[in-house]
Amino acid sequence: MNKLQTSKLTNNKNMKNTKLKLVAVTAAAALLSTTAYSQVTVSGYLETSFITGSQSTNNNTGATRALGTENQIKFSIKGKTSNGWDYSGYQTLETDETTSGFIDRMIEIKPSADVALFYSYDAVKGSEIARTLTPYVTERHTDVTGLSSINDVIDVTSGGHVVGFDILNVGPAGQLSYAYNPNLDSGSQSGSDRVANNAATNSRSGWSVGYKVTPVTGLTIGAGLTKIDNKVNSSVEDATAKTLGFTYASAPFAIGYQRVLNEGTKAGATNLDTIEDKIDILSATFAASKEVSLGLGYMKNTRTRNGVEAADDTKSKLAAIAYNLGPVVLSVNYEQDTDTASNVSSAPVNGRDFTTTKAKIRVNY
Repeated sequence: MNKLQTSKLTNNKNMKNTKLKLVAVTAAAALLSTTAYSQVTVSGYLETSFITGSQSTNNNTGATRALGTENQIKFSIKGKTSNGWDYSGYQTLETDETTSGFIDRMIEIKPSADVALFYSYDAVKGSEIARTLTPYVTERHTDVTGLSSINDVIDVTSGGHVVGFDILNVGPAGQLSYAYNPNLDSGSQSGSDRVANNAATNSRSGWSVGYKVTPVTGLTIGAGLTKIDNKVNSSVEDATAKTLGFTYASAPFAIGYQRVLNEGTKAGATNLDTIEDKIDILSATFAASKEVSLGLGYMKNTRTRNGVEAADDTKSKLAAIAYNLGPVVLSVNYEQDTDTASNVSSAPVNGRDFTTTKAKIRVNY
């Protein structure tokens, strides 16, 4: 090979190297540009629960045991738009062996530090920001067993598509949240390109508003209001829900009280029955050490159907202990539910009692 050929090969290699470097620099610049605008994080948990319990009705007692798991993965993104607004969003994937798929999600844009506009499905917005004002070690009364007669404040956000806004820093760092659900029948199956012209599948719409504020260190006060319109059948009761409560925390103790008044049901009644639930919730927690926490809870529901107050109140008592090992949490909940109803609108049944013990291990990541 002569000097001229060698020189040409060297120049070709140099040109190729230059091109490769140019492509690499361009790709790196694109990556840096994207990273500057957004940040993606992944979080979630895996938990396994062993549940044992008994049910007593009219002197007949039965027992059951169950072992199950739940897995959740959450993809979150945040950044700034080209005009400088903050934006964020997330999508959660979950499976609990009975249902699975894409569940709660949200898109949020903040034109200013004090205003946020959002779309969400199953996110904690509207009156739901005041849903749980009393402290718990791990789970609320409604989550330990899933009994339909142990109720929360009615909202439009759980299992529903909503749009709305938050006003932040209202009062001393308070949050006001408003959510509107145009179709409570659509559930998670409402696609972004799907229009339903059947009135039977758009029988209910509603809105809710919540406010939560910490006026002094340790004290949090919250209130919520929900209105649901049953549009198709005028004989079906519209739903109204109100809640007011507080939490006071001063290490190592926390205590809270909440009153909930539900009129009607979220799903709407299928007959002319009118339903009113008056729910009182009291709970407290104690941090025995950096790792160990203890909790107690009491809930009472007084139900009135068609203007007649039930002879028996549904009551729920809860005791909990949790051992925190950082990303791993071990917990045991013991709950007694007495004189429960069979669903959200039927009358409480005297002696329809449940006792549940739930041991759980949860790994967060």
